[in-house]
Amino acid sequence: MTLDEGVDQAGQGNASGPSIAPHVPSPDTLVVGLGNPLRGDDGIGPRATQMLVTRALPEGVEVVEGGTQGLGLVSLMEGWQRVILVDAANVGQPPGGFVRFTPQEARLLGSEKPISVHNAGLREALLLAETLELLPDKIAIYGMQPANLDWDDGLSPQVEAAMPKLVSAILDELGAETTGS
Repeated sequence: MTLDEGVDQAGQGNASGPSIAPHVPSPDTLVVGLGNPLRGDDGIGPRATQMLVTRALPEGVEVVEGGTQGLGLVSLMEGWQRVILVDAANVGQPPGGFVRFTPQEARLLGSEKPISVHNAGLREALLLAETLELLPDKIAIYGMQPANLDWDDGLSPQVEAAMPKLVSAILDELGAETTGS
């Protein structure tokens, strides 16, 4: 048997030995930035992910831009122990103000008023994940009040100015070093 044949057969299991699966680390924390950066302040989530990936994050943390996932968020969250969601949201604050809340706290807000600014909203995705028993053990939602949701490339000045404070709060929750850029 050549080395190439041995490599091709590794992990396939045969009469000569057991199958060996590659080590896959268990997922720990996923940070998802939701929103459309072409809709002004709806780009809060994607902007937060851009800022977070430039920072030293703890081991086991993955940051992704989730776009406008809607119900697709359910499969994105599946298998993670902890998920942090960042989105433009109607949180009753001045533009750039943000609130950290949990799915349970979102449920208390009632179902008549959407939390997220997206049509297939965050509430629906979280309810579906809970119903399917796919909800991660720990979920935190950071909602920032938008000023402008028009077709506009870039955040409003108020929201852009507040982004470092939002990212710092997320880094604190992750246990990451918050000094530096």
